[in-house]
Amino acid sequence: MSDIQLTMTEQDAIDALRKYILDTGKTQTAVAKELNISCGALSSFLKGTYKAPHTVIPKVQELLSLREKKKVAPRKPDYVETGISRTVLNAIKYSHIQGQVSVVYGDAGIGKTMAFRRYLEENSLAVGITISPTYSSITGVNELLAEQIGVRERVARRITKEIVTKLRGSGRVIIIDEAQHLTTRTLNHLRCISDESGIGICLIGNLEVYTRMKGSGKADFAQLFSRIGMAKPIMTIDITRDDVNRIFGQYEIDEEPLDMLYRICQTNYGLRGAVNVFVNTAAVFEQITVANVTKVMRDMNIGISA
Repeated sequence: MSDIQLTMTEQDAIDALRKYILDTGKTQTAVAKELNISCGALSSFLKGTYKAPHTVIPKVQELLSLREKKKVAPRKPDYVETGISRTVLNAIKYSHIQGQVSVVYGDAGIGKTMAFRRYLEENSLAVGITISPTYSSITGVNELLAEQIGVRERVARRITKEIVTKLRGSGRVIIIDEAQHLTTRTLNHLRCISDESGIGICLIGNLEVYTRMKGSGKADFAQLFSRIGMAKPIMTIDITRDDVNRIFGQYEIDEEPLDMLYRICQTNYGLRGAVNVFVNTAAVFEQITVANVTKVMRDMNIGISA
């Protein structure tokens, strides 16, 4: 236990906790959960009437200490537009403006999701959903879309009808991340939504989503594949040294460790792997040097060619 914990009085803890609630804007229910105490206990503690304040004071100190650590902890680099993110954004814009289906597919960890989130942040008319295996079916996708656009209907077929009605003439675009989880039936369902509503859909995922839409050349897939107005493959090899310089340039890193981060980007670990190595190196060593990056890579079992 630190000196602060040993000397913190009940009133110190109450004042600090009130300030924490005010600064964070969190509810007392949320803070009670963080402290692992009941809402009633927190309320009593803040009023100074709790019968066992000595059991809460260490929890308060631990919560505040964790908050301070998070403030100084190394953070991932802010969003920077790269060649890959421009490709993703352009595909989404194409679908948005033209009302067509586009597909962006390729390696994992290269910035597709970051671009997806960026477009959503900057465009209030964009509807974004992320697919997991749980939501890969028509029902799952309808649930996600209904939540995003305010559909109240609960009967399956009527949900689809209301989704189309709300989207028709809305000027919106649907962006679907992790689209490789979608079944072929669900992809056809989305194609129908696009056809009937007149809005575009951009599918973002790995090669599997494009392969599934292309099918095996059979007639069953003809309508689905013919709807693809734009298809853009993106790979780790598309990440350039200039991209890496812009992503990590704000940290004044020397050329040699920058080169190592670039080489990580060119592997299966992609940009995500380089960012994780950078953050872990900064957390452990503070300085980003070749030796420190090498140690972290070894610990993370990441290897790059000489």
